[in-house]
Amino acid sequence: MMPQDNSSRIRSGYRSKFRAGLVALSLVSLVGVLHAQGSYTLDQVFGKMDEVAKTFRGVQADVERTHVTILVNDKDVSSGKFYYARQGKNPRVKLEFAKPAVQFLLIDKGKLQLYTPNLKQVQEGSLGEHQDKVEMIMALGFGQSSQDLKKNFTVSAGGEETIDGKKTSILDLKPINSPMFKSVRLWLDQEKWVAVQINTTEASGDYMLVKFSSIKVNPTISESVFSLKLPKAVRVLKM
Repeated sequence: MMPQDNSSRIRSGYRSKFRAGLVALSLVSLVGVLHAQGSYTLDQVFGKMDEVAKTFRGVQADVERTHVTILVNDKDVSSGKFYYARQGKNPRVKLEFAKPAVQFLLIDKGKLQLYTPNLKQVQEGSLGEHQDKVEMIMALGFGQSSQDLKKNFTVSAGGEETIDGKKTSILDLKPINSPMFKSVRLWLDQEKWVAVQINTTEASGDYMLVKFSSIKVNPTISESVFSLKLPKAVRVLKM
């Protein structure tokens, strides 16, 4: 057999590289197809939410709340613990902020209390006719059925994103009747199908980003959590 000349070897090398390139391109395309097949449609997300809603009783988590005021470029960050228990139409919510200052927010039995130990004061108010709205907001991303969500918001799929190592499905919400928010964005953990992040935007452009971590669904929450230990000398302010 006659040895190949240099030009033949070069052409053969080009053909091998070309074939290798086609194989690599095919693999990339296959990965893209498999990724697309692994994503959830809006109806599938609704289905997952409805499954969780059937057995949902409550949740507890670490929480970080960031409120941004656009006009003065101010950012206020608080962190602490979040507790939420479903009790019919009466939400039970406790926020225990530890940083930067200790503060407690309690919603229970149709009443809201905001206790600031450093000021030795508690603000109190009745939810009254706003109780349904409070329940709507508190339930966002936590055990709310797709039907209840669609009663109050126009919902669209916002794609997927990985948040703190968790793959999430994003829902973009536009309030139907409530003037409280301009828009809401939910990031739902694709394993537990509860919110790991919620962003609410006001008409002014100001927004609040709430991030949840160390989430426990349907934990046993002590009755004592939904109470405030107020000192005798506390000043009570009516809202």
